Amino acid sequence: MFTLLSSFILIILIYVLARPLVSGAVYFDTSREHTELIMRLAELKPGENVCDLGSGDGRILIESAKLGAEAHGYEIDPVMVFRSRRAVRREGLQDKAFIHWQSFWSADLSSYNIVIVYGCPKIMARLGKKLKSELKQGTKVISNIYEFPGWQPKKEEKKVRLYVV
Repeated sequence: MFTLLSSFILIILIYVLARPLVSGAVYFDTSREHTELIMRLAELKPGENVCDLGSGDGRILIESAKLGAEAHGYEIDPVMVFRSRRAVRREGLQDKAFIHWQSFWSADLSSYNIVIVYGCPKIMARLGKKLKSELKQGTKVISNIYEFPGWQPKKEEKKVRLYVV
């Protein structure tokens, strides 16, 4: 019993200490209201390819898949990858929603019709450059809370912004 408990405590300690090394921004979940707003602004059509950068618990992917999209999330926090994959399985959407345990900085985003991000201010300028260089013209980019410096949103509601490349 003691060995099991001490192993569990050790795993938690390692996770807490190593988390800054394997994760980007601190996880903040997207509210139900903002999730619905993101889906409305995205105007998803069945068959579209959606990408959520820093996909967290998978709620954006799950909602996108329910609307008929093929949804891909990029997440580097292994605990969040586990949680989101479990949530996708619970919803029975394994053939529509995919979580990649990978940094979105190294991912090729050129095949996506819609890119969604709940980033943090320090990455938005660099991410904007990556998106402009990789995404095809007409791709929708939706940012929750934070702006892309120098980009003009097509629509904005309650700090959720729709941009079109």
